[in-house]
Amino acid sequence: MQSVMRGCVLVISLVLLFLNGFSQQQLPDVTVENPGGDRYAIKEVMNDSVPVVLAFWATTCKPCIQELDALSEVFEDWREKLDFKVVAVSTDDSRAALRARSMAEGREWPFELLLDKNQELKRAMNVNSIPFLFILDKTGKVVYSHCGYTPGAEAEVLNVLEKLK
Repeated sequence: MQSVMRGCVLVISLVLLFLNGFSQQQLPDVTVENPGGDRYAIKEVMNDSVPVVLAFWATTCKPCIQELDALSEVFEDWREKLDFKVVAVSTDDSRAALRARSMAEGREWPFELLLDKNQELKRAMNVNSIPFLFILDKTGKVVYSHCGYTPGAEAEVLNVLEKLK
């Protein structure tokens, strides 16, 4: 019985250590591009010193588009009570970058759009599948992440943003 308890304590300790280490993740030193072709360091996203929702997506990913549409629907209401911004990072390659820009404009997403044409940022942040969403606090530390999209998941995003006030 004691060995089982020690094993459980060890597993819990390792999980907490992993989660603590992950939650301290900072933005990597990677360059991205805006739709106008200007390149800059992803860390410049934090210039406003507000929490940032960083959403990785692609034009061929239906759940990604659903997630960004859902965030778009609540964006203005949330902005009335919270100071934050959403950055949609397209992982489409250079051939599809124009399509990503057109899609974001056509859907009227009120977010900043960045292009990760070579998927350097995606790799640096260990994003293996999309949609993948991070929330960064005012200092740029990752405080929340989730992979995939389920309708209604934006409520958890709001909950995290409210805690960062």
